[in-house]
Amino acid sequence: MEKKPVTRRTFIKGAGYAIGASLLSACAPQTVVQTQVVKETQVVKETVEVAVESVVTATPLPTTVPEPAVIDVWWNSDIPDLTTEWKPDPENEEFKKQWYWGGLARQMYPPFMEKHPGVTVKITAHSWDADLRQNQLMALAAGIIPDVTYGEAYVNEFVQLGVFNPVGDAAVALFPEGTVRGATMEGKAFGLPMSSGADVLFINLALWEKAGLDRTKLPTTWEELVTAAQAISKVNSSDQWGNTAYYTYGPGGDSYGQAMRILHWFNQNDAPLGSDLGVPSANVAKAADTWAFHNDLMWTSTENLIQQAESEAGSGKLFNDGVIALKPGWNNDATSVGEGNVDATAIEFPIPPGGHPATIVIGNQINSPLKNGKNPDLAIALVEETLTNEDTQAWLADNAGIWIPAIKSLLEQSENYDRLGGYKTDTAKKMVRVTMKTLLQGNAGPLPGWSKNGSRIWAAWNDMYGRIWKGKLSKDDIQKELDTLQTTIEGLVQKTG
Repeated sequence: MEKKPVTRRTFIKGAGYAIGASLLSACAPQTVVQTQVVKETQVVKETVEVAVESVVTATPLPTTVPEPAVIDVWWNSDIPDLTTEWKPDPENEEFKKQWYWGGLARQMYPPFMEKHPGVTVKITAHSWDADLRQNQLMALAAGIIPDVTYGEAYVNEFVQLGVFNPVGDAAVALFPEGTVRGATMEGKAFGLPMSSGADVLFINLALWEKAGLDRTKLPTTWEELVTAAQAISKVNSSDQWGNTAYYTYGPGGDSYGQAMRILHWFNQNDAPLGSDLGVPSANVAKAADTWAFHNDLMWTSTENLIQQAESEAGSGKLFNDGVIALKPGWNNDATSVGEGNVDATAIEFPIPPGGHPATIVIGNQINSPLKNGKNPDLAIALVEETLTNEDTQAWLADNAGIWIPAIKSLLEQSENYDRLGGYKTDTAKKMVRVTMKTLLQGNAGPLPGWSKNGSRIWAAWNDMYGRIWKGKLSKDDIQKELDTLQTTIEGLVQKTG
């Protein structure tokens, strides 16, 4: 069996899986006080003249230097020492331990420390997805609170717990709405995105033409997409996979990753699974219709293909190799596409009758300052100053690939944006520019922000997804599944645990 590539999610989870909470060991700045006697006329601060003969206390010395402050930063990798040599070389020791996070940390944090003398950062990894959520909850319960933390789909849960400080409106205005919605409540954003991504539709044009389809007439509606997928499936087959056309992640587990690649269809059709703040709407009108449409797409490929465990990189290879013709993809998938020599393109998702454009933000990492860390003001400053820096926002796309900038000023350059060194072919870069344009256009949004029990909700959703797809359910039976899921989610968002 061919060795499976290491994915972004696998790397993040592996780098921090076993790391628990860490306790900030810094001291807060202190004021040094001197008692003095004034017996003659003095000029105080060179502006006010006073004549007194009394004891004056609690006068800070003007030359007092605060004791060092250490900001406890939960992040994507352990970075114990920012002064050691890091370079993108598989033989470099820091690269082996930190991957591209090591280079990004050296881009982000030294300028902040130079601007704030006496301040250093303690950078530790705490895994990803449900494991990160659990680490954060355990730390909060134990009263071990960092200054800054990170996350993706679970950020809004912590926003609703009230543990974060808001960031400034001026900083928030530098980012598209969709990139900060997952950290927003009551008009305030409680974090900023370090990186982002957006789902679009990847099309293997060689397979498109193999089915007799015109590459100048790509699908704009759901009906056109299903018709094209069915036509491709009739002519595209292999001994290993059978007849194939459309691909997305199959159901399973308690991850939100599958939902990130599917729920744009529901948002387009005004049938969202839930609101940004986790009010469930799983069984609303048009939801069953959307699942039925999705089944039509899914069954243009075999169950064997959909359930394959080749990861994002593996599905990118299958796209390159002509097994997959159509797939929701984000900029990470374009990294894999860049490893092949494929004739391909990316477009915004076709839309249903009466629907509207929509996409899901993916790879949208939010960094948030906590209220009860040892350095709350410095934490806000760290988030604002590092993440509004264009060089920080550009770094991952230009080196690691996988992500795109989240800041408007760079996304607005999408048509000719050239800081995409992490994507290795012109085809891949063109596809990435489509994701940049889509992220900027205002039709992007996060997954629902469940207030609690998120992993259990995603497990219930995945179970239902499997029954609807594998059972090829009718609309009436799909609606019964949706009614049950709605009741389940309503119970879980009210239940402690």
